[in-house]
Amino acid sequence: SISNLNEKCKLKQRMAMKKFLLLIAAVMISSAASAQYYDWAIGVRGGWDATSLSVKRVFNNGNAAEALVGWSYSKHGSGVNFTGLYEFNVPIIGNGFNLYYGAGAHVGGWTYKAGHDEGKNSGFNLGLDAIVGLEYSLKVAPLAFSLDWKPRLDFLPSTEFVATSLALGVKFTF
Repeated sequence: SISNLNEKCKLKQRMAMKKFLLLIAAVMISSAASAQYYDWAIGVRGGWDATSLSVKRVFNNGNAAEALVGWSYSKHGSGVNFTGLYEFNVPIIGNGFNLYYGAGAHVGGWTYKAGHDEGKNSGFNLGLDAIVGLEYSLKVAPLAFSLDWKPRLDFLPSTEFVATSLALGVKFTF
């Protein structure tokens, strides 16, 4: 009968939809699980305007907190910044590749030499940071490599936007 045939078709459609949804859920869970191969990382971030030591903690949801101690010594002056960042990780390309982005704040102190910046940025330093980058975590060795951009907005000692912080990073992961 036609009503019996309709019921069988609807049942097959529901079963196919359930299988499809289970497959989608399995793919999403496996890609999230392969997003990071580590819980902690310690390393170095070296770039255009500063070098930093980095400690990163990855949480169960794949996001991370990162602490940076950065320093710079140049012909114009020197200083140290302490930066805290909260980062969101998104798996891309394939296993081990992540896009990360986030924000945080920094505090530190800088001294500029006479004739540079008229001294307006010397002294206690406070501001906000953003970060966006790519990271590759090796599955076969406890290493991760990154390339990121970390612009900052200083509020003290004067208001200044600094966009020159492009850097490469290498971290030991565990």
